Amino acid sequence: MEIGERLREARESKGLSLESLQETTKIQKRYLQAIEKNEFQVLPGKFYTRAFIREYASAVGLDPEVVMEEHKGELPTFDEESTVQYSRVQRTKKEVTQKSGPSSGVLPTIITVGLIIGLIFVVWLVWQNMSGAEDGNTATDNGSNNEISVPENSQSETSDEQEEAEGNEDGSESEESASEDEAAQEEEDEPAAEEEAEVDIQMVQEGTGSFPEHTYNVSGMTERSVTIELTGRAYMEVQAPKSGEDLVTAKEYTAEDSPISLDLGDKAELYIKTGNAPGTTVTIGGKEVPYPNPEVSTQKLLLQFN
Repeated sequence: MEIGERLREARESKGLSLESLQETTKIQKRYLQAIEKNEFQVLPGKFYTRAFIREYASAVGLDPEVVMEEHKGELPTFDEESTVQYSRVQRTKKEVTQKSGPSSGVLPTIITVGLIIGLIFVVWLVWQNMSGAEDGNTATDNGSNNEISVPENSQSETSDEQEEAEGNEDGSESEESASEDEAAQEEEDEPAAEEEAEVDIQMVQEGTGSFPEHTYNVSGMTERSVTIELTGRAYMEVQAPKSGEDLVTAKEYTAEDSPISLDLGDKAELYIKTGNAPGTTVTIGGKEVPYPNPEVSTQKLLLQFN
């Protein structure tokens, strides 16, 4: 008996329809029909085939690992597809490096030219100031031989004005000094701002098998937000909490769809399934959530926020 027929009989014995199974597994009905007919070429990718079959088997009460082992000869492998995907990523990185090479050589030249122009401008300003000072000194010397007669009343008035000006300056300086002292005192009285707590990600339980589920505790977050980035194609679904609201529709995504930003609000749990763990990066507060076994493509993350 082929694996598709075996899964279909198990579903029918449970009295489940394809529609109800689609609701349980979040796998589209046309993919479920293709699995029952062993038409694996209809599925989005080779490694998705293995992930979908495990979900199907688990939903109809079969042991996924036993089913996969007994029918391993019928199932496609994803080694070749993963190799192609990684080669594309590496080629893209190489092209970006080659494109950035010439521009990185031009930038130092532009900076050097700018510094030279700035230095010439500073020298010109200094020369202009020195020339102006020499002209002023010459004019002062020429006028020093002229006698100036000042009336007696004028001298007393000038003295009074100078005393008033000095008094105003002293008062202004005192007021400015007092204002600065008050501002400094207020700054000392204000409590220092508390440093934002650092995000801490700790693994609670590492999953096993070919479709492992890993549980993490996340603490130290003021705002619960998660970012998902892709470097290739990946079938993915995201729920908050597990088996709850679908934050990301279950389907295949590409690098063009990323980054995917999620604001959890007051939700305390986030559940992520991916069919391409090596090409899926999950970050929380700038920290990446690690996959214990990066060689396994199909993995699950259960993030619990404290």
